[in-house]
Amino acid sequence: MAKRHYRRWLGYGLLILLACLIIIHLFLPLIVKHILNDRMADMGDYTGHVEDVDLALYRGAYMLDDLNIQKISEDKQPVPFFRTQRIDISVSWKALIKGYVLADVRFQSPELNFVDSASDEGDQAGQGTDWRQTLTSLVPVTINRVDIDNGVIAFRNFESTPPVNIQVTEVQASASNLTNVSGVNGTRVARLSATGLMLNHADISVKAQFDPFKKKDFVMAGKINKFSLPMLNPLAQVYASFDFKSGTGELVTEVQADNGELRGYIRPILNDVDVLNWKQDVEEQGDGPFQVTWEGATGLTAAIFTDGDTEQIATQIDLNGTLDDPEISTWDTIVNIIRNAFVEAYNDRFDGIFEEATNEQPEVEDISAE
Repeated sequence: MAKRHYRRWLGYGLLILLACLIIIHLFLPLIVKHILNDRMADMGDYTGHVEDVDLALYRGAYMLDDLNIQKISEDKQPVPFFRTQRIDISVSWKALIKGYVLADVRFQSPELNFVDSASDEGDQAGQGTDWRQTLTSLVPVTINRVDIDNGVIAFRNFESTPPVNIQVTEVQASASNLTNVSGVNGTRVARLSATGLMLNHADISVKAQFDPFKKKDFVMAGKINKFSLPMLNPLAQVYASFDFKSGTGELVTEVQADNGELRGYIRPILNDVDVLNWKQDVEEQGDGPFQVTWEGATGLTAAIFTDGDTEQIATQIDLNGTLDDPEISTWDTIVNIIRNAFVEAYNDRFDGIFEEATNEQPEVEDISAE
């Protein structure tokens, strides 16, 4: 009799538990959605909205679908500052086993749009909002890992002639160990790896190590492989007033900050550069004599300082000083251009700052499958 009574109450308990789970599954996403949209409605100069919230209780996760963040402005831009198809936020089981409640966050197809405008109201660069507070409202648990799948980063100017739209697409990125205080012998333990395509054809890679609790302590290496200079013509015309007829470019950089003390370099390398195109510039675009003279002078300067053996013009911009007050020597940059042309041509290899600091190679391994 007692056994039958026990089974009956056990059945009632299971039914009640099942009913509670169904209610939570049905109504909790609506509650979370309302709370998030209320918090994102006023984020300083920006406002945000999430279209839907889903729960996956079996893996301790929730998903935010179609998140958009737009700048609040009378000069509203045709693209949002940020949007993503989905943000997947889940409990880090590895950390949970060790007794920590941490979150892994994955952004699916995110898009970040920086917009230049003639007016401050039209500029869209992310200023005017505490983004750390915004992220905390979306993910109230400490984040340990962030992954980006198929992202886009764009720089646009809709008001210029021609319009500017420079994009890095197919961005795959992973940042891990974001909560570790220190590693072996106090070395940096947080890591970032990212890859992408600039202008839909040029490979970009970035690799970094940093201490997440020291803002002024990091080391990074980045590289842009061969990209078409004529594809940068809208940018060059608007911001530098010249055209590329032909040529390719590469860029290599390594930067290290140790307690705010900065060292590193940025090395742009241009190959087979031709700036002035009479048919394109004068006949088709109708450039005036001053514009043609400027482009001709630019092309002549490039020709003078092009290395005869490699047909490249390059320099190295050395970075020194501190993060708060970086030092860039214009004279050293000019000297390095002359050095490339007449002494020793620069190459696209890393100098070794990243490897010296981390004992790791600066090249990024494939992270698309992570």
